[in-house]
Amino acid sequence: MSSIYRRVIRIGEKSIGITLPRRWLDTINVGIGDVVEINLVGKVIVIKPITQAGGETNEVSISLSGTADETTRVIIASYIEGYDNIELIGQKDTIRRAFSSVENKLPGSLMLESDGSVLIKVATSESNVDLNEVINSMANILNSMFDKFIDYLNTNIINQLNEVLELDNQMDKLYFLALRTIKKLSFRDPKRAIDDTIVVKNLEHAADALDRLSNAFMRVQPTQCRREISEKLRDVWTYIMKAVYAYLDNNIGNALRVLLDRERMLNNMLELANMGCVNLSDLLTAVIHEGQLIVALAADIAEASFSRHVRSIAKPIKVPTGGELSSEE
Repeated sequence: MSSIYRRVIRIGEKSIGITLPRRWLDTINVGIGDVVEINLVGKVIVIKPITQAGGETNEVSISLSGTADETTRVIIASYIEGYDNIELIGQKDTIRRAFSSVENKLPGSLMLESDGSVLIKVATSESNVDLNEVINSMANILNSMFDKFIDYLNTNIINQLNEVLELDNQMDKLYFLALRTIKKLSFRDPKRAIDDTIVVKNLEHAADALDRLSNAFMRVQPTQCRREISEKLRDVWTYIMKAVYAYLDNNIGNALRVLLDRERMLNNMLELANMGCVNLSDLLTAVIHEGQLIVALAADIAEASFSRHVRSIAKPIKVPTGGELSSEE
């Protein structure tokens, strides 16, 4: 990390400012006329480029030699890292297949080909993304996934499970957008960014749990214990949505209720093991596992609510200076 000292100077009649080294601006491709975002984080002033010289930001080149699966993960990770121009050098057929498999999950991304490489461009402006709206949308999707899964258990309409799987794809899209936004804008409030990451990841993990359960029920299509499973999962549904909206609404009372109810909810899922369902032991094990996982994810979200709450009520204690200590003596 580079460090220099600068004297604050007057600019015109009313403004003051400091000068920045040209080499620093060249390093981050910022020139005269470009826009930067200035934030006060605690007692630190943070300056971050929004548009940069030449109109290009975060351009990287990556050489690939792995499988399509590995290439897919590289593309996703590069997107989440906040890169806007990603040059991929490798087998074009492999890169095409990899990008096609995730294109619909990476908002604002498109692929351009040249003779020697493939360029993935991302046109999403994270500064215009309201992260609370994204998290709220993820919560609404999870709510719909639970609704359709419970409806399947009550009606045996298999298409409801297909819709759960489709909603999980929408969840993935918002998940990647949210992580990219958090990565690029975390300098505004690093501690809040950690809490948002916990919530976003746990929402996505909960959706994946319902995705796995939907696939399991599509394979088995049980006729027994559907009502009992529905009742247990309905409780889990209520539990995690209470945690999510406690975070979004800063409702510390509901967050506390979620945390105090965690042990009961975990034991509640275990009761399915004693339902006496014949030939469903594997499926019930999956239901218990995924249900308890969602309970744990909900409790983590409630913990994030408390972290944010503590920051809002905590008041820094002034440490006496040497002069103040001497005067007291």
